Amino acid sequence: MHQGKITRALSIAVTALVTTLLSGLATPAHAGVIDDYARYQPQRNCSHHDKPGAVALATWLTAHGGGWGAISRPCSGGVSEHSEGRAFDWVLSASNPADVALADAILGALLAPDAEGNPHALAREMGIMYIIWNDRMYASYDAFEPKRYKSSSCRKVRTCSDTLRHRDHMHFSLSRQGGKARTSWYLTQPPG
Repeated sequence: MHQGKITRALSIAVTALVTTLLSGLATPAHAGVIDDYARYQPQRNCSHHDKPGAVALATWLTAHGGGWGAISRPCSGGVSEHSEGRAFDWVLSASNPADVALADAILGALLAPDAEGNPHALAREMGIMYIIWNDRMYASYDAFEPKRYKSSSCRKVRTCSDTLRHRDHMHFSLSRQGGKARTSWYLTQPPG
């Protein structure tokens, strides 16, 4: 079989499997009430502790595949929610069709409307402030409208590393309430 057909068949199969797995998880935490869109809340402090919301989000994501990347990082002088323990890097590869299908399915689940038609319901209930993946940023404060993303550390996209382009991981930053696991999704999760 031709390599392109194998890749396409694998991508279709993985997308179908992931969609099936996620179908029950895209339901909002509770009907009728929806969290507001998280506003931009940049790092203010330095904390080397993984926040419970970031750990819960990482656990949920990696239960569907991908790898566990960084949550907390040392403070470096730049602004990063990793330095407050409320960001997570979900390890995926934009050059792997199965990972792309998984990323697409997760984005679809996070940004889908709930039964009442509230847009981006699961992302809002999780307190997701923004997501960066494969040269795109999805920010709650821009209604998760995908926008081109280029790291300030990159002069040109084509010479920029996969890490700075977020092609070897999907970055999630949480609001402070999301980081503390105080938004509706975390409050309705069964004790773990």
